[in-house]
Amino acid sequence: MIILVFVLPYEAMPPEVKRLAIFTIMATGFFTLAANYRLERSERAAYLHVLREKIRSGYYLQDNQELSRLSVTDPLTNLANRRQFDAIMPVRWKEAMEKNTCLGLMVIDIDNFKAYNDYYGHQAGDQCLCRVAASLEATSRDADLVVRFGGEEFVVLMANASPEAIQPAAERIRCSVEALQIPNHGVSNQGIVTISVGIAVQTPTVGASPAELLSQADAALYEAKRNGRNRIWGISLPDLPNGDDAVDGLSRSAQ
Repeated sequence: MIILVFVLPYEAMPPEVKRLAIFTIMATGFFTLAANYRLERSERAAYLHVLREKIRSGYYLQDNQELSRLSVTDPLTNLANRRQFDAIMPVRWKEAMEKNTCLGLMVIDIDNFKAYNDYYGHQAGDQCLCRVAASLEATSRDADLVVRFGGEEFVVLMANASPEAIQPAAERIRCSVEALQIPNHGVSNQGIVTISVGIAVQTPTVGASPAELLSQADAALYEAKRNGRNRIWGISLPDLPNGDDAVDGLSRSAQ
């Protein structure tokens, strides 16, 4: 436009040359504008494409994180599930071995749960599981891993847990479930929902394995069931810091 302002009134320029100059200026301006428009449009499209991919990747990341969370969470109780326990147990075992500290494990089973399900139905059974799970989580330490192991069986993994610490912790959990006073008329008119707890403590060593700790806690649970239910039972394990602190067939019940 500036050039045209100077060219049009310039009388010394012949008309033919002036028309050619005006045409050249206008053609150059038109093609320049067209090229700039296409370049800007291309850059805008590329930016929007990158932005869309970032948003899509963010959604995919959120979906993957949610799927990962769901894959290690029990859908009924929102506790950790067996898969998460199997992943974390070796890590805690290795940490305890490096720090030379004890690892504690509780295996917990709801007493007479089949009778409860038969009497009240599976929907009420699910509600009972949720209440017991909430009680276990509320009574455990923040650092403990509370797991729904399967069915009516739960597990509590305690890092840096001595025999002196795990026994009262198990007793608090047992009492907290008993205090819920959930009726279990499938057993008797005065029956309530209780739990049995098997406990085991071990200092991990090179020759031992996490499966040994789980097996011992499971065996302790069996003894608690066999000796009357609604009690904790501990079995001594090798490699404790002090053998006198081990619990060898010691039970505690509500009676």
